[in-house]
Amino acid sequence: MRNWKSVLGTIAAWAYFLAVMTWMLPMLIFIPLMTLSDMGTVMESGFSIPNTGIYFIAVFGLFIGLSLVVPAFRKMYYKLPWMFPYVKIMFINTIIITVALLLLNFGYEVQNDRRHLVWTLLMVAQLIICRILMSLYFHKRKKTAVSGGMTNERPFSART
Repeated sequence: MRNWKSVLGTIAAWAYFLAVMTWMLPMLIFIPLMTLSDMGTVMESGFSIPNTGIYFIAVFGLFIGLSLVVPAFRKMYYKLPWMFPYVKIMFINTIIITVALLLLNFGYEVQNDRRHLVWTLLMVAQLIICRILMSLYFHKRKKTAVSGGMTNERPFSART
């Protein structure tokens, strides 16, 4: 009985990987790049634009959360140990860049050159500070080789 459970779990993990993660992994690279392009558009045009990064964060968070909560789906992080740090770093990067676009949009709501400059500098400071904090976080919690998890990090489980 245990063997069938393991086989079904492996099949579910592969199905989840092929159905969800194969499109989400490249999108974790392209969404921040598209958001940086949106920042350039805001600064060139002088007008704020819709920030679609928030919706992508919600969708990515849902699917990443499902892959971490469901034990059968979590198997893919053990089989592909590079994927957990990649997903974690790129998801945080997407959040940082989306918040930066939110700040820039707020600064460009009113047509005032001084306000544009202040909010652009605030956005740049936010990007630098958040990237430094993210680097310090990942430097403090080194990646383990086998599981793809982080040392000094509590395991996520419904029982804890």
